[in-house]
Amino acid sequence: MHYLEKRSHDAEMVVDVLKPQATDDEVQRYAEETNRLVLTSDQDFLARDYPTLFQEDDEMSAFEVAEIVDAVAEAMSQSQLMQSGGTKLVEDWF
Repeated sequence: MHYLEKRSHDAEMVVDVLKPQATDDEVQRYAEETNRLVLTSDQDFLARDYPTLFQEDDEMSAFEVAEIVDAVAEAMSQSQLMQSGGTKLVEDWF
């Protein structure tokens, strides 16, 4: 998250704003209330049809994820991502 904040992305970690064992329902409700996308590696969350940036595995470094989030942000506005239902983050995306 530090890399995202350094790049001026308004990012929050679930454990900082909700209880540590927050359910997917609680995460989605919070995201909807605060107009946020969700960045996750939780495949179950993808089934929710909620705008999500999905990291398929946890093998990418935080720096690599931030680089891809930047590339996605330059290619699509948040409203476009919200309408599209989200995107999958992969190392060779950009």
